[in-house]
Amino acid sequence: MSTLLRYTLLPAALLLGSCASQIPVNIREAPPANPSLQQVRAKPADYRSQQVRWGGEILAVENRQDATWLTLLARPLARDGRPEGADNSLGRFIAKVPQFLDPKVYQAERQVTVRGTLAGTETRQVGKFPYLYPLVDATDWYLWPPPVSRAPGDYYPGGYYDPFFYDPWFYDPWYRYPYYPTHIHKDKD
Repeated sequence: MSTLLRYTLLPAALLLGSCASQIPVNIREAPPANPSLQQVRAKPADYRSQQVRWGGEILAVENRQDATWLTLLARPLARDGRPEGADNSLGRFIAKVPQFLDPKVYQAERQVTVRGTLAGTETRQVGKFPYLYPLVDATDWYLWPPPVSRAPGDYYPGGYYDPFFYDPWFYDPWYRYPYYPTHIHKDKD
């Protein structure tokens, strides 16, 4: 192999490797027959032992002797498997993860996607309402990083402000002092 080819392929391989996704393949790709949560809740016996990929927001973490039970509020999944949409819930389910998960890391409102086998159902109370939770024996799970906040102070460290910068989220044209969005204005009496 020529030296030129060697010096061209090595950087190309490193560049392609750095672009690879950190999300596991089993989380990114759904199983071929991935029933919805509503289908499983309607006829749980028909879907027992089937593979599913579901995700959502953590409601509770319960560490037991042999596994951690994550109670999740299901959300629709994006193409990469990340739960999306804050206002639409698909229901609730429980993921049984076969190891200890620290409740300080797997906190309420964090997003998780799990893949595993349907192991049955369990009825628990939501308030005073008996709710049927599908149980998933998780083989793969992924805790998504928290979303990045977009606070006004995040844009301009050290108080610097670019007067030519325009972002509709950041700038309110009806505000009295548009170049100082963090300024608190009090009307004089």
